[in-house]
Amino acid sequence: MMKNSRNLLAMTLSVPFLMSQVAFAADDSEVVVNKPNFTFLTSLGVLSVEDKDFDPEAFEAEVGINGVVKAKEFTMVYNLKADLSDAINSRDTNGTEGEADIHLKEANVVFPTAYGAFVLAPRITSGQNRELYSNVDLFEYNEAHSGGAATTGNTLFGQPSEGDDVIAWASPKFMGVKLVLATISLNENNGDDIDAKAYRFVYNEGNLNLGAGQVIVSKGMAGASKNYIRSALTAGYKFDKLDLGATYEMNADTFGTAGDYNTLGVTARYYLNSGYSVAAGFYNKDSDVDANDNDGTVVQIKKQVGKNIAFWAEAANYDITADNVALGVNISY
Repeated sequence: MMKNSRNLLAMTLSVPFLMSQVAFAADDSEVVVNKPNFTFLTSLGVLSVEDKDFDPEAFEAEVGINGVVKAKEFTMVYNLKADLSDAINSRDTNGTEGEADIHLKEANVVFPTAYGAFVLAPRITSGQNRELYSNVDLFEYNEAHSGGAATTGNTLFGQPSEGDDVIAWASPKFMGVKLVLATISLNENNGDDIDAKAYRFVYNEGNLNLGAGQVIVSKGMAGASKNYIRSALTAGYKFDKLDLGATYEMNADTFGTAGDYNTLGVTARYYLNSGYSVAAGFYNKDSDVDANDNDGTVVQIKKQVGKNIAFWAEAANYDITADNVALGVNISY
């Protein structure tokens, strides 16, 4: 009964906004659907992982389409993006041709308004990850996030890079600061309409970036006695030729056997001449479960060729996660 009342309340609050947009679109002959933009990112290379064969690899293979719809009373931005890398690599693990491994990363619409941006996203790249972890997520293969899209399989950080079934609002920027609020539905059959809530404050002005936020996952997701709370703090500063960044993540009352843990990441990138740069990062995970402690050190050299091509090489050493060496080329449009 309570779930039905919550559903009715959510529908009641949503219908006027959605109907107004439909009505404006239907009544206004000046609705303009701009020509869509097609995007792609291909990251190909060779990979050597500890205790595995040396292997050519598709690290990323993304294709997408996005565009803008404009009417007299509203603007809508739509995004659709798929990652084909699992389909390309599936034969490496004795898989099939791989068509079933196509992964949809983005399927969402954004309504920017004077009162902030409203987001409806069955699939979306995680804003929490992008804005609170990008200061330490500098690397190509050794990405600083968890979840199925983490190619290394490491669990140094608990924050995944993608979100499902997200409704969000981002405030207008005020003195360099914005607030983002989001609800996330992870399981539509567990009786909870909202399985997780997230918020973050982000300051981004000039060369300084600061952020703080939390993700609160309902205890009903795992039949636990307490909600799982993941908190993160980040700071970054861009000097003339040097970028510095740090992110500190705290995981309390985690579900399962992970134990509570805190992770610190510290990174730097120094820009040389002729498009070259070097980067280094150190990550430390301190868990209540000693067997889950982990450290990682990553180094990278990159050559940027114009806006659309980059060659790179990186090596990583971990206490638990497999060490690796990777070389690749990124092509984007």
